[in-house]
Amino acid sequence: MKISGSGTLSKMNLNDTISSSGSVRITGEVECLGFRSSGSAKGDGNLIVHGDFKSSGSFNLRGALNTDGSARSSGSATIEKELFVKGKLESSGSLRVGNGVEALEGIRFSGSSRVDGGIISEKVIEIDGSTTIRGDIKANDVLFGTNAPFSGKRGVKHPYKVFGKIFAENELELINTFVDGDVRGREVKIGRKTEVTGKVYYIDSIEVDPKTTLAHQPIQISEITEDKITK
Repeated sequence: MKISGSGTLSKMNLNDTISSSGSVRITGEVECLGFRSSGSAKGDGNLIVHGDFKSSGSFNLRGALNTDGSARSSGSATIEKELFVKGKLESSGSLRVGNGVEALEGIRFSGSSRVDGGIISEKVIEIDGSTTIRGDIKANDVLFGTNAPFSGKRGVKHPYKVFGKIFAENELELINTFVDGDVRGREVKIGRKTEVTGKVYYIDSIEVDPKTTLAHQPIQISEITEDKITK
């Protein structure tokens, strides 16, 4: 289904890909095989995509977004409820999510992002854009600021803020990051201009830059899980 002007998608199960270059409104729960929007899209219901989601314009959804494929946003996107992606999630624009993010194949934020709720992935979470997370983070690897432009700029303090705990099964690296909670990982690097108010736990290795602020000395442990720490 192609929309080049103005259209409304009422509650429906569509066996087709929705492709919009105009203005589209979603009312009720809409299911489709794929969703692409380069114009304006907004709605009150949930959007279920049995394929890939791509938005390069303005996207505003008061419900939840659930996609079986990958999701990519390069414009402005606001999702008031949860965002669930079976594939990989990439955002290079402005992203706001009101009730947590889960993307099984990885997450990369290189634009401006705010998530009220936790973010979860079975692979890598990579944050290089100005980001605030109000919730816990869990992934195989968690990387903040490793490829970001902020590292060389004066006056930019803590472009990455996490109000919650961070759990990485393997690699955890934080640069220019403020964390109001504990951080845990197998190989941990606390980079420059990072502040952690909680405790830092590691298994194999720890690196701490001199230009960091830690409330506690790092603690080496033999095993780490999300809910239980064993010394």
